[in-house]
Amino acid sequence: MSATKTILAAAAESSPTGILKYVPSQGGNYFVGGAYALFSALTFFYVFRRKDFWALCLPIGCLCSAVGFIVRPSIDPYNVSLGLYIIQSMFVVISPAAFLAFNYLLYGRMILAVDKDFGSSNVDAQSLESQPLTATQRITMMKKAGGPKTEKSRFSFIPPRIVGTVFVWSDVITFVVQIAAGGLQATGALNLVDVGDKMFLTGVSLQGASYIFFTLLLTYATVLIIREGARNNAGYIKSDLIMGLEKPVFALVAGLYLSSIFIIIRSIYRIIEFSQGYGGYLVSHEIYLFVLDAAPLLVAVGIWAVMWPSSLLESIFEKRYSGYGHYPLTKSSS
Repeated sequence: MSATKTILAAAAESSPTGILKYVPSQGGNYFVGGAYALFSALTFFYVFRRKDFWALCLPIGCLCSAVGFIVRPSIDPYNVSLGLYIIQSMFVVISPAAFLAFNYLLYGRMILAVDKDFGSSNVDAQSLESQPLTATQRITMMKKAGGPKTEKSRFSFIPPRIVGTVFVWSDVITFVVQIAAGGLQATGALNLVDVGDKMFLTGVSLQGASYIFFTLLLTYATVLIIREGARNNAGYIKSDLIMGLEKPVFALVAGLYLSSIFIIIRSIYRIIEFSQGYGGYLVSHEIYLFVLDAAPLLVAVGIWAVMWPSSLLESIFEKRYSGYGHYPLTKSSS
């Protein structure tokens, strides 16, 4: 019994007690880093192949996250290079802000796809009457996010084109706060490190609160889209619909909503982790980084690697708005 106690005591004494309280897992970090690198390559391919330059934030964010996780095993927890630690921490903790920005930018484009009246401010020069946008015009608008910024949609209680601007700027502000926090931590001075910790918590909390509000906005839109789909598509063949929505519409709406839920899971984890400080339980066990940070974000990004939203958007535009027609479903004979 005494031998067992001696072994446990020796193990405790040999455990890292500095800023990093465990030996980073090579297998776990390289796996996550490799997955992010794969998603980065795929999404870069989609962006340049389809000229979706509005979406560049997603592959860039994935690339930065890949670098952060691949660098982690190089950190010696018994002799931590503070600069290396801060660099990898910033890549792992801060770069996912790009994933939030991507979803913010996608929101307005989703509304453009599902709301036939959105864009109706397009005025025909001869008739001087509002004309609905054609599929080609909607695709052009999707690429460039053009049109009046204040135009409203019945699916959104905030003008859709303003949503991207407002929330991306909130993302930028919280990003800057977290960068400044990382700079204070890098000084190594105990009083500044403590201030940096609190700033990190503030930045992550504001970012999480902002995204939760965005998800409430998305929930409102999702409910209205499903309700209208069920009403307008009543009588169409059920195999062509999911929850009353055409399949590409359902995939787009469900993908954005599911991605948002996993981002919120990760945000809650980070808020709790930073509130506990560097002596907290979560920051002292790497498994939680993989399960509650990496895994949810990989799902949130992987959704778009599997079904690139621009493809879904163009499919909806072409089927719904070519010749100003509705999605050409076949009515059931019953």
